[in-house]
Amino acid sequence: MATRSGQLNPFVPGSGRLPPYLAGRETEQERLRGLLAHVLAGQGAPRDAVLSGPRGNGKTALLRWFEQAVGDACAAVDVVWLTPSEARTLDDLATALVPPGRFTTLRPDSLSVSVGLGKVGWQIADRPGALAPLLAERCHRRPLVLLLDEAHTLDAGVGQVLLNAGQTVRANSPFLLVMAGTPDLQRHLNTMATTFWSRAEKLGIGRLDEDAAAAAIVQPFADSVPEAAFDADALAEVLAESQGYPYFLQLWGESLWLAARGAARIDASVVRTVRRSVEESRLAYYEDRRDELERMNLLDAAAAVAAAYDGRTTLRGPELDAAISRALGEGEARAEVLRCRDALASTGYVWKPPAAGDAWQPGIPSFMGYVQEQQAG
Repeated sequence: MATRSGQLNPFVPGSGRLPPYLAGRETEQERLRGLLAHVLAGQGAPRDAVLSGPRGNGKTALLRWFEQAVGDACAAVDVVWLTPSEARTLDDLATALVPPGRFTTLRPDSLSVSVGLGKVGWQIADRPGALAPLLAERCHRRPLVLLLDEAHTLDAGVGQVLLNAGQTVRANSPFLLVMAGTPDLQRHLNTMATTFWSRAEKLGIGRLDEDAAAAAIVQPFADSVPEAAFDADALAEVLAESQGYPYFLQLWGESLWLAARGAARIDASVVRTVRRSVEESRLAYYEDRRDELERMNLLDAAAAVAAAYDGRTTLRGPELDAAISRALGEGEARAEVLRCRDALASTGYVWKPPAAGDAWQPGIPSFMGYVQEQQAG
């Protein structure tokens, strides 16, 4: 989208394009680089990486950054980007990881186990143990980094084989698996009966702190239009409205870029100009998320949880459960309370970042306020 002086709006994501400035993810980037260093040295990564967090916080953007970082570091390392919709079966997975048309010399008779090769791709569905040697031989020829987005939707059977094969392969071959998904991802991985995954590099991708959020708004302007300047009060207003939520920062940045055009200063008048369009987009987003909670019969529990968070940034597990219990009825079984908590976490309404102890955070605090108002109204 062309805007200021015909320049492309840096806040509008394109297909496969990185955000204008990946703010506040320095720790996660450094830890991913550390795992990549093993692959660059011709070794398997010591563990997988698991990125989890509520929707709209930039997990996919971080994967895109890492995809580019791998390419920049070494052209000899392959990167495969997959979503579960492209790997519904073991045959799909094996064919995506080891394309027969590319690895033309890799044939069944060159492997230590028997696998089938059809006209379209590998046929290993009835031989799950064949994935590890197939993947190992492929990684010996070309080191591989596998990026699996939306991993919380991965078929459990396919996922179990992939995790087991990955552990086997990276023991002797240059291979790294990076998975990204909603807060439900870790619980989903537990269903795959591969307990070693718990030793993965766990990275929680949540809302940005104030400094990082400010950089996410200001830096793209500074990079593209050095003469542009932000009024401090205007920036503070944008930060307060966005609450560090990357998707809302994107909405503000896109609209401000359009409104500022040739202006040398982005002040309160520019913010007022775009406020209505941002609020409309945010309200539409809230309505979609509320509809989701309604379909899951979670609105009463969500409103009670929102009330429990009033003036607080975290809740302990027992406090969260007590709020849900009040909404369900004090006599409701413990299992139902836990089911509701898990369901709220699966939507990102609440979540518990890795290494946060028993501290549960709101996904989007302002959305909780919206749910409360709607339920009370």
